[in-house]
Amino acid sequence: MQTMVALADLFSPEGRKDPYPFYARLHELGQACPLDPAVDRYSAVVHGYEAVERVMRDPVFRMLDYAYLDQRTGGQGELWRRRPSLRTLQRTVFFLNPPDHTRLRRPLAQAFSARRIAALEPALIRLVDRRLDRLEQLGAGGARLDFMAHFAYPVPSDVIGELMGVPEQDRGWFPARSEPFSLVLEPGPHNWRYLIKGDRAARELTAYFAHLVAERRAAPRDDLISALIEAQQSGAADIGDEELVANLIGLYNAGFLTSVHSIGNGLMLLCRRPALRAELRQRPELAAAYVEEVLRYKTPVQFGVRWAAQDTEVMGVPVPAGGEVLVLLGAANRDPRRFAEPDVFDPHRPDNHPLSFSVGPHYCLGAALSRLEIQLALPRLLRRFPKLAVAGEPRTLDLMTFHGYEQIPVTVA
Repeated sequence: MQTMVALADLFSPEGRKDPYPFYARLHELGQACPLDPAVDRYSAVVHGYEAVERVMRDPVFRMLDYAYLDQRTGGQGELWRRRPSLRTLQRTVFFLNPPDHTRLRRPLAQAFSARRIAALEPALIRLVDRRLDRLEQLGAGGARLDFMAHFAYPVPSDVIGELMGVPEQDRGWFPARSEPFSLVLEPGPHNWRYLIKGDRAARELTAYFAHLVAERRAAPRDDLISALIEAQQSGAADIGDEELVANLIGLYNAGFLTSVHSIGNGLMLLCRRPALRAELRQRPELAAAYVEEVLRYKTPVQFGVRWAAQDTEVMGVPVPAGGEVLVLLGAANRDPRRFAEPDVFDPHRPDNHPLSFSVGPHYCLGAALSRLEIQLALPRLLRRFPKLAVAGEPRTLDLMTFHGYEQIPVTVA
């Protein structure tokens, strides 16, 4: 008989800050555990590497799309449709199931082809180096500065902005809106606070991208927004105007926050391990392996949620039709069945394939772009500032959705 667990410890302040002891206890119980839906809302928690991969690939487990939300609210769709943030999310490729998911993903995926990402590398290097120049100016004479505000946030914002065609002067406007919008699904008793902020952000982001789409229709450029408009107008992409705007918001956020927190996490992991920091500085060709281990060891997006379209099971744990499962990506990446000494940060571990960008039909569209920008940013940062030091206590995010830092005080000279 499966041991039933409760998620109270995971959702506590201590659990949000450091969920890994809880994950270790889950791993002792197998790859999935039943939950009491009356207490935790979910029918099961899925945390083993093999189990998480299976759920992410299994078409029985579906995204929480608009049809499911209508069903969960007893057909009273207005209960969630009155929230601008949820309405916007439900129009994005990230929360759709086939056939709508397939219809929208195809044109969006073309923007993130291997050829297009490779062609972006010179622009990425230019954008990273420009932010390094700014760090040097701000940190002259040993002045203390916030690494997150002046590097970890601006670099990914510049990169996704460059790809999509967001004007340079507007990119600093996004962080204050992107994160609140992305947190509307943060679990826990204070979710209503995130909904209020997320709704406001959704209205502002929708107005911004609707205006930018109108500009690109009038004067196309060589960017993603113009390419999608052209595909829409030619019939190559079956996407409505509201869907287009919603997915531009979704793409900007998806291509932004994972990289932000991976850059911050990577810096802290390396600053605490001087030998590995020196190795990456001297051997930037190892950057890809280092980035995979950063993504595994401190997974930036910790979980996902799926619902079962029919009665099914996960590793022997029954899930009823309509039941939701909490899928812990961060736990899967610390599964001792898959990774030897999972709580050790080891960039040289063999066969390192974390599930940080999901897997299957909803594999992250921007995974290759995110990996590339982190691979470029961290070695260039360490070579440019060999004396870079953490200059105070970093402030971590008090969140389940994202794992990273709100602020990292540093000196660079």
